[in-house]
Amino acid sequence: MTKRKMEYCVSNEERGSGEVAVLVQQQFPDVRVKRWGCLGYCHLCIHNPYVLIDDVDYLEAPTAAELWEQVKAKLSHPVHTE
Repeated sequence: MTKRKMEYCVSNEERGSGEVAVLVQQQFPDVRVKRWGCLGYCHLCIHNPYVLIDDVDYLEAPTAAELWEQVKAKLSHPVHTE
């Protein structure tokens, strides 16, 4: 099984992605959480909290609480690898 990961931008931490990262580390200890200086989503990063799941799923929401619900749902389902 592929190890899951969640990435976020340090510039987005104060918008709520840092809060979500802490929750992921607490509730999904097998998920690797990586904080980057920049993920290249600057035009979106300045508006809402966001994270990148497994290199492909960009998730954003108006609040950290709403983002956490999306992240929790995404990480609760196994990754399908072919």
